[in-house]
Amino acid sequence: LFFSGIFFGKSLVEMFKVVVAISVSIIPEGLPIVITLVLATGVWRMAKQNALVKKLQAVEALGQAKIIAVDKTGTITKNELAVQKVFSGNKMFEIKGVGYEPKGEIYFENQLISPPDFEDLIFSGRIASFCANARVFYSEENKNYKVSGDPTEAALLVFSQKIGFQKEIIDAQHQLIKEIPFDYKIKYHATIRKVDNKNFLAVVGAPESVIPLCGFSKEENKELELVLNKMLEEGLRVLAFSFNHRVSENVDSEKMPKLSFGGFFGIKDGLRPEAKEAIKKAKEAGIRVIMITGDNKITARALAKEAGIYEEGDEILTDKDLDELSEEELMKKLPEVSIFARVTPEHKLKIIEAYKKRKEIIAMTGDGVNDAPSLVAADLGIGMGKIGTEVAKEAADIVLLDDNFETIVSAIEEGRSIYKTIKKVILYLFSTSFGEVLTISIALFAGYPLPLLAGQIIWLNFVTDGFLDVALAMEPKEKGLLRKNWKKKGKYMVDLLMVQRMFIMALPMSIGAFFVFQKYLDFDLAKAMTMSLTTLAIFQWFNAWNCRSEDKSVFKMDIFSNKWLIGATFVVISLQLLAVYNPIMHKILHTVPLDFSDWLFALGVASSIIAIEEIRKLIYNKLRFNN
Repeated sequence: LFFSGIFFGKSLVEMFKVVVAISVSIIPEGLPIVITLVLATGVWRMAKQNALVKKLQAVEALGQAKIIAVDKTGTITKNELAVQKVFSGNKMFEIKGVGYEPKGEIYFENQLISPPDFEDLIFSGRIASFCANARVFYSEENKNYKVSGDPTEAALLVFSQKIGFQKEIIDAQHQLIKEIPFDYKIKYHATIRKVDNKNFLAVVGAPESVIPLCGFSKEENKELELVLNKMLEEGLRVLAFSFNHRVSENVDSEKMPKLSFGGFFGIKDGLRPEAKEAIKKAKEAGIRVIMITGDNKITARALAKEAGIYEEGDEILTDKDLDELSEEELMKKLPEVSIFARVTPEHKLKIIEAYKKRKEIIAMTGDGVNDAPSLVAADLGIGMGKIGTEVAKEAADIVLLDDNFETIVSAIEEGRSIYKTIKKVILYLFSTSFGEVLTISIALFAGYPLPLLAGQIIWLNFVTDGFLDVALAMEPKEKGLLRKNWKKKGKYMVDLLMVQRMFIMALPMSIGAFFVFQKYLDFDLAKAMTMSLTTLAIFQWFNAWNCRSEDKSVFKMDIFSNKWLIGATFVVISLQLLAVYNPIMHKILHTVPLDFSDWLFALGVASSIIAIEEIRKLIYNKLRFNN
């Protein structure tokens, strides 16, 4: 444009000012500020829904998530683990009670019993107390029971209290000699305590880790497997416990003595009331929810089925499957898998990487120290605010203050809203900029004087655009953001539809402004420039309202839903009146006063942008409906 202007006889100084002004117009200098405002507004709205955002860019990324990998405990369950069944001495006991409250009746064969009458039950309570390091206390502030430590061990502690054991007395009477903490590799927790002046070894952990230490025959293993599977099918997380009455102090996980089998603890963590509906909403939004858990395959399936994650025909992969599958084989299987059971932190990383190689954006929830690498590796790491460790929270992009899966779904809706809002702002800024550039280009190549001065272009961009794009950034959420066919169209924010709309909006702006300029040029150049400036300003007012939706008519939208845009429109109208009628602005912008008829003419021409965009929306909706 600079060299074209020189070629057509414009002065060097004039063209230099114009191209600098056009550069200001084309480069959306306000975009970083507006995007930050959009993201910050989204962060504020998400905070009100108990989602604490640590990184602004994570908000928009959340809207693109296609996979949510959840660990059931605390996210889709209440995280109130309770021992509900105890198998000991070939007897199945049923334990009642609510949450972590240390009260509850005990039944055997549907009959209420007194624990001291059953030696096997008392023994299982003692083992549970030996291997429970957690603490449970009553919070006067929240009027409920709180846990300090591992929730599973808290459940064992509460069970032992229901039997009649007190942890303080147990610790005082039976000195702790040695402890082997739970580790995801060995999958059990062991303690050695003094009992009757002998070293008593108690072991509680995953059945597949504990039972082999007891040296059972194949027949005995099959009998135990029947009991175990029955408990697992009830959705219970089952722990096996075993013991040895006399051991040395040198016991460790590498050289465990032969143990005597004690029985099973069946632990239940009930679904959150809202979890099932939230998972249903996620699926309707086109988001796959998968469960990654350390629980047994059968337990995980029972709970996932209840929550709506698992459906008949879905595959379940265990730790052994993950060890055997190559990365390529795992990637092929992923679309059919809804549960990963008995996984380790290494397995979680392998799963995350496989999804990312499939170009699927994955959000991952985690609460433990071992989850940190996976939270960092995922496209979006979601930490648990209540039960999560500080390491997990630090590694996460977003922290759920209520550990609630429903909050993730709400956050995804917010993320999609932010994505749409940013696109609206980009569309508005670029379509108006293109309109200004085309107006100048048409006049230049047609051999006319320039319809806008450099100062007038700056006025349009900094004043008119400045208020309207900020108001668009405050646009409320659209409906239908969680519909299944919602998708991010391509790799870039600016898609083909946006490019089409930019030119469809820019063409009437440029043609209309040049038409007005040409019509008034015969009378007075200053008035012609004032009219082209005013017409472009009105085009921008109308265009801001056009950009609110890509498919909904401006006349069908709630005009009062964005009060910021109403306010901004009044502000820019007032400022344009100031530019036209204030003597000081006459000197700065080289404008002249306009008559009422001039305003009506400019309004009539500028309204063409609404008519053209309404026609485009009508055609777009018809084509979309037919497809």
